[in-house]
Amino acid sequence: MRVKRSPYPQRAMVPRPPTTSIYFNVMRQILTLFLILVGINAQAETTTRVVTGLEMQEAIIDRLSTAGEVAAPNVLPEKQFYACDAPLEVEPAFGGWRSVIVRCPSPVEWEVTVRAQVKGAVALLPETSQSYATQAIFLRRPLRSGARIQADDVETRQIDPLVANNIYTEPADVIGRVLSQSMTTRVPVMPRHLEREWAVNADDTVSIQIVRGGIEIKSSGIALEAGQIGDTIRILNVSSGSELIGRIVQEKKIEIISKALQ
Repeated sequence: MRVKRSPYPQRAMVPRPPTTSIYFNVMRQILTLFLILVGINAQAETTTRVVTGLEMQEAIIDRLSTAGEVAAPNVLPEKQFYACDAPLEVEPAFGGWRSVIVRCPSPVEWEVTVRAQVKGAVALLPETSQSYATQAIFLRRPLRSGARIQADDVETRQIDPLVANNIYTEPADVIGRVLSQSMTTRVPVMPRHLEREWAVNADDTVSIQIVRGGIEIKSSGIALEAGQIGDTIRILNVSSGSELIGRIVQEKKIEIISKALQ
């Protein structure tokens, strides 16, 4: 039996390289790189956010509360601003708290100016903090401008020490005083909330003292202006009907300096 041979020469069998292990190594590296990128993106998403009007409101309210101010930010809660990955910074604009600058320092610094106290707007107040250290006087019920504070209108509460500037700590300091603006129960009573405490009020009957050549003359007069001790005000001399200028030396006691210019 004859075996028919092929007219073409036979090629030698060359073993193929182990491509399977190389393939898996490449895929492993690609998968590792993909997971790293996913992790970076996930981390960026958790730290960077688009600042909303609500977040800006909260930052303004918190910052003004540390300065003893009540905020009424003029910004819509649903409004969206820019990307930020750091806490917002709030500082006064134009020398006061009526307007503020809200700034984000990172990843790209930006800032906007916002009206923080708008006349007639509903005041927004910060949530009560639990880190207390200082006591202050608060109203127990809301009072309108012009109301005279009574003993049962006030109470002592603890506040954050950051808000401890220009506050009253004793009820006696505010009882009997008149409010210069309407107040809620959420803000500590401060000097700017009260009308000035005059030693002499306009139309008060006062004792006037005139010293001439070592002789002291006492008389009665009507205060034409309000003032504190040390202030110079105009007084009407009841007996002579003349208008005088005097310095307040005690409560309802005036030392005459000269006659008023006509």
